[in-house]
Amino acid sequence: MDKLILCLANSYKHGGRCIAGIEVSLQEGQLSINKSSYGIPIWIRPVSHSAAGEVPLSDATGIKVLSIVKIVNACYVGSGSHSEDYYYTKLQLLDTLNPSDEFLKKYTDTWHNCIFGNRGRALTPDAFQNGDYSLMLIRTEGSEIYLDTRYTPKPRIIFNYNGNVYDFPITDPEYLNRLRLDPSLYKSGYGVLYIVASLGVIHDGWHSKLAATIIIPSVNNIKESIILSKQNQAPINNKPKPRIQNTSYSYVGVLRSTRQTPRQILISQTESRKKENLNTTNHTSEPIQYTSQNKATSNGCYIATAIYGSYDCPEVWTLRRFRDLKLAESVFGRAFIKLYYSTSPTLVKWFGKTLFFKKTFKPILDKLVYVLQHEGVESTPYKDREW
Repeated sequence: MDKLILCLANSYKHGGRCIAGIEVSLQEGQLSINKSSYGIPIWIRPVSHSAAGEVPLSDATGIKVLSIVKIVNACYVGSGSHSEDYYYTKLQLLDTLNPSDEFLKKYTDTWHNCIFGNRGRALTPDAFQNGDYSLMLIRTEGSEIYLDTRYTPKPRIIFNYNGNVYDFPITDPEYLNRLRLDPSLYKSGYGVLYIVASLGVIHDGWHSKLAATIIIPSVNNIKESIILSKQNQAPINNKPKPRIQNTSYSYVGVLRSTRQTPRQILISQTESRKKENLNTTNHTSEPIQYTSQNKATSNGCYIATAIYGSYDCPEVWTLRRFRDLKLAESVFGRAFIKLYYSTSPTLVKWFGKTLFFKKTFKPILDKLVYVLQHEGVESTPYKDREW
């Protein structure tokens, strides 16, 4: 079954992209929002068959925040806090909007009284595992963006939601680039902003809450409908289906009026979605075929490329900079580089595609990349130094 989303998040993830959006239906160019039985907009996150689920860069070409994306052969695989996940065989860009405040307001989550179940900055692993959603679109006014300099400088946003003050790190790559180019954006008293709140991977025993996207509604050249090309005019079965993404357990009146808890409903509807995918599709879901983007040179980062899936991605760019600008400057560093390139090609050839290989090396590389980036090693595109 094909599905449509209004893309609201598009960030880097393990050499690919993390894309997510709210499910919509389309009729004569006009969009309508698909919502759960509680009136919560339904989120969809297309994921690949890799361990981290990142969308390959080749699949995400042209897609950006506020794009309308067709998810071809969407197959539900969500569970727990990642109840939004769907496998797919193709992502197709249909158009990109330039919406107003009134348009975006309809896509916000007004059901939950706090963000991801508490008023803090993070969740414990247990709370994360017991949750059933990881994405929200929030409308804010009067927010403040500042540079947190306590450790490694990190942009953050302070905003109010339902009377509670939140303080999240900004991970939106486009907005981070804007902040680098224009420091005057660090200020308080913003007008209307939309924030996509997301839950991050575990770090130091916590799942941080993130400002994954910051959207400024448009006041000029507004575009809120789309015109399909002839090749994109095939009908899409996007009828809304009941779906519960999460509950705020303070809504006692709502919960008591039902025979099942919303989480019980989510579990039963998850099973029905999986059965629906088996019964209504005339194909088998096959693993996505990746186009290799690895660089076959004598100085390629073999292990990092095997782990992150691409020679050109933020994590590998960071490691390549560290190799050229730090390690290669010392005798011991050059000796390590020589040893690495004499052994890693064979290691990757024999074990690079195994789960054991990824489970062994990925945590080590993730920690190293995190430390390097927080020490100032950039993660922007990089051309290898000849040495």
